Amino acid sequence: MNPQEEKSRLLIVEDDADIRELLKHFLKEFVDEIVEAENGAAALQYVKTKEFDTILSDIEMPQMNGLKFLAYVRSLGHMTPFVVLTAHGDHARALEALSLGAFDFITKDSKRKFVIESVCSAIKIGREMKASKGDAVQSTHLRKLYNDMSKSSEMRLRKIIEQMSN
Repeated sequence: MNPQEEKSRLLIVEDDADIRELLKHFLKEFVDEIVEAENGAAALQYVKTKEFDTILSDIEMPQMNGLKFLAYVRSLGHMTPFVVLTAHGDHARALEALSLGAFDFITKDSKRKFVIESVCSAIKIGREMKASKGDAVQSTHLRKLYNDMSKSSEMRLRKIIEQMSN
């Protein structure tokens, strides 16, 4: 990494300490800094004071669930790519998260490779969005790309739901 380049930063929001640790283990070689929070309420304190390239958040958590946290982050005007973590088969909640502007969804039983690919794609978009803040044309292009990728995730999820109902 170029020493003048800003470090990549990921926020993991998950109430299960073992899953948080596993996610951190999967992602530590791909991210410079990983910050952890045990629920949406705790994560809000970080979002208010730090800028993240991506947020990886569970949906079902005490105090403030991932959907409320995502909605709050968006209400602050942050377009940080948001990857939701769902329990196996919780497709309705994942679809709701995508409609709120989540970048992607992964299930807790996803393979390591898929978790890494999803989060690394989100980080790449997040870093490009931060770098283009002063460039209106580039920023518009990246927002369109982000929306297209979110729609792709939504279409993938709808296809999974459709296949399961057949």
